[in-house]
Amino acid sequence: MTTLSLEQYESMSTLSIHSHKALGLRLSYAEEQQQSRLALRLENSLDTALHQWRLHLDLQRDVHAGTATVMTRTGSHLCLAPDDPAPLLPGEHCCLQLIGPPGLLQRLSDLPGGYFLSSGEAVYEVQLQGHDLPLRPAVTPVHTNASQPQTARPGLLPAAQSVSAASGSRPWPVAPVIDAVAEALPALDWLQFMLDQSWPAASSSEHGTLVCALDATLAREAYRLAISDERILLQAATSAGFCRAAASLLQLRETQNGKPALPCLQLEDRPHYRYRALMLDCARHFHDLDTLFDLLDWMALYKLNHFHWHLTDDEAWRLDIAAYPQLREIGAWRGHGEVLPPQLGSGPLRYGGYYSREDVALVVEYAAARGISVVPEIDIPGHCRACIEALPDLLRDPGDSSRYCSVQFFDDNVLNPGLPGTYEFLDTVLAEVCELFPGQYVHLGADEVPEGVWLGSEACRQLMQREGYRDARDLQGHLLHHAQAFLAARGKTLVGWEEAVQGNRLKRNTPICAWTGDEAVRRLAAAGYPVISCPAPRAYLDTAWSDDPREPGLHWAGSADLEACYRQSPFPAGVANAMGVQANLWGELLASRKQLEYMLFPRLLATAEWGWHGKGDDWPGFRARVERQLDYLRRRGVRPRGLDPVQVSSYA
Repeated sequence: MTTLSLEQYESMSTLSIHSHKALGLRLSYAEEQQQSRLALRLENSLDTALHQWRLHLDLQRDVHAGTATVMTRTGSHLCLAPDDPAPLLPGEHCCLQLIGPPGLLQRLSDLPGGYFLSSGEAVYEVQLQGHDLPLRPAVTPVHTNASQPQTARPGLLPAAQSVSAASGSRPWPVAPVIDAVAEALPALDWLQFMLDQSWPAASSSEHGTLVCALDATLAREAYRLAISDERILLQAATSAGFCRAAASLLQLRETQNGKPALPCLQLEDRPHYRYRALMLDCARHFHDLDTLFDLLDWMALYKLNHFHWHLTDDEAWRLDIAAYPQLREIGAWRGHGEVLPPQLGSGPLRYGGYYSREDVALVVEYAAARGISVVPEIDIPGHCRACIEALPDLLRDPGDSSRYCSVQFFDDNVLNPGLPGTYEFLDTVLAEVCELFPGQYVHLGADEVPEGVWLGSEACRQLMQREGYRDARDLQGHLLHHAQAFLAARGKTLVGWEEAVQGNRLKRNTPICAWTGDEAVRRLAAAGYPVISCPAPRAYLDTAWSDDPREPGLHWAGSADLEACYRQSPFPAGVANAMGVQANLWGELLASRKQLEYMLFPRLLATAEWGWHGKGDDWPGFRARVERQLDYLRRRGVRPRGLDPVQVSSYA
């Protein structure tokens, strides 16, 4: 892993921030009849005149320049200047304006960020000194619930399929005598790690306190757990099954009279869905290995079995590819004066990081020891600006006059299916991906390719004529068909977002992540695709918890609190081809570990409950179990969001 301190960033970059007093900026926001207006008042508090200056900021909203303002943009990064070229003298101020649709800014996390000012070669810090964004009162959803849980299950999350409780409890074995088969050893190592204690080496004692035995009749992740006065018995058929049993044992641990204990009971448990995933976006903001390792521990604790690792996007490329060092040298970094400009509040200094081949091996090994498979995502053909900018001679079509704009405001972020270099790049990258990741699945994205793409490319026109294609979307199908064959030859299965089926060239056994809602789930399942349900907003953990403007999060698909995430089934009634469920944590707003934890918990637990238990019919009981888990997470140093309707203080 390559991630650097602020001092190292500064030493690597030719950019330096002038150590003057920061310039002050105030924002004024107004809703007008058919538009919104954002005024930016910049005051020159320095002792020097600013010539040919530009105000830089990041804003994920559709805006254009207002009165007396000139604007250029790349993605979220805006560069603003006055239309008057006169210098800004000390003590003077200048007002710039941005115009957008009604409802441009609806919550505090919508505000621009990453402010700085450039004047020639000089760069100056800009501090936001205030804004007048109106904060409407929160409207708390009213839910009608039964007052008590329907069942008295033990506090497992996700809930077990079958529980037979006995009376009494037994002390927790501080140093148990272990009688375990080889398949159970990774699970026991993880259990000891989570308990932060050491146990004796595995023993063949017939009277072990903790016994792990094989039962080949059980399904891959199924297990049995029996706790009695005499012993603790774990039975499973695979290492993954023992990991699930260990997670339950860890959660069942309680305190009685100040000492750890276990309830006497018998569990027979298995997953409802075979695919239970969490997607983490590491392209928008880089997350270090320690964060990923903790994330994998949390996934194992809540019985998720696939880590969908979003490694590439417009804003950065995070995976070291030996054949293309430019991807790590150029594509992994953003900053003023870098090939990739600042985005999403990252600021003017060199910012980013990448995962080396050694890092990937560590993540894959760590995940496997917890019964988790890593699913890398290389997002194509859209969301590719970082790799195109890193490899322009290979991936850019100089004759392409197509005009388009992606949802994230990029107009140059799509691979060209008509270029031979695209296939050379894709084959080379995927060959290394297949070597690095031993799991079955490779996710190739295929989402959000904008309208208008490829229409001005002669290379694409010739490809369409040669293949008899009638629609530009057929070109995406052509590219994905090639990639699917390449992966299949190496024993891998392509996975894509729901737009991957456009062009109708993928095999019908291709797993598809349905993210736009129940209609997409029905349509894809009816067409024969195995469906992984991850609909926004209830499976999008980056969306806001509520409509309160102080609550952070995106809101293009609405908001969803824990109860909304829990109550609605991931699959409409009667839908076949239900492969599994996934929660998506996109990274636009996750510039810190603290922000990641706040958005991740507790809503991830609703996905875990549905994925393993397959039911959402006992909200009071689920809420009680969530409260118990939040207490546990806090004791381990995690900073989750609480269950109160309004709670934003722990996010920033």
